[in-house]
Amino acid sequence: MDFRHLLQGLDVPLTGIALCLHKPPTRRERDALALMIDSAPALFEAYQATHARSPQATLQARRIMASFLMRSPGELVFVGLYRQNGWTERTADELENDPLLRQVDDLTGGHVRTTADTSAGDQPGRACFDLVPMPELAELKGRLVVRDPGSRAYMRLAETTPLEILEIARTPDLSPPMPDWRDLTLHTPTLRILPTRWAEQLRQWRGIYLIVDETDGARYVGAAYGEENLLGRWRAHVAHEIGVTAKLSRRNPASFRFSILDLLSPAATIDEVTRAEQQWMVRLHSRQYGLNA
Repeated sequence: MDFRHLLQGLDVPLTGIALCLHKPPTRRERDALALMIDSAPALFEAYQATHARSPQATLQARRIMASFLMRSPGELVFVGLYRQNGWTERTADELENDPLLRQVDDLTGGHVRTTADTSAGDQPGRACFDLVPMPELAELKGRLVVRDPGSRAYMRLAETTPLEILEIARTPDLSPPMPDWRDLTLHTPTLRILPTRWAEQLRQWRGIYLIVDETDGARYVGAAYGEENLLGRWRAHVAHEIGVTAKLSRRNPASFRFSILDLLSPAATIDEVTRAEQQWMVRLHSRQYGLNA
């Protein structure tokens, strides 16, 4: 079965529908988009509201956009249908200073498509589309998986692009799986929009963690215990525009990167946790050369 069969019930022919197949080249960018869809849809909609000149022209000629995101190589998961209600031209400066796009840029590691096209005589700036989510097929969000039709072009024509349906899952699955604690690395923008299941896992974990300020590599060792464990402690670090300790207060948390040094038992006492914290400070020399007091 092909995705085009599901579109036949709409009031728009296939020639009026564009397929937006988001296929970011890096894992960080794919995971960031999945997190936005799951926990911050306004950011995702800001991301897909602007496009380079060629895909922009395709979307301008279509009334509906069907959005997909690469979940793994060869597979795309359905995000939803959007009615294209027109667009406004925005300058390069307006795009550069848009607060939502700045957040998207932070989450994706600087790969958001907002750079103005100036080659081949194009005028700087882009169209910003008014894309309104549609109720049709909304129940398939995160459940419908199709085969990637290939090619680098991500804005495609519905009538000429086959999308073989591989699976319709019982429950939505858009957010990426949480890594093993040894591999978990979270940047501040991601920590602020964690999917629920990630947050619940961090709420159960207590342990010793490391903060690295990516502006200069300075490091801080901390301990997490109490009612919300790692989740509560990490969120406290990024809740404001400055850090929460004497040395961290001189720094902007926006550039912090979090990881776990030692995962401890939920039954570990406060003395056991703080003793492990002191040991890690010694091992990493984070008092002499880092941000621990």
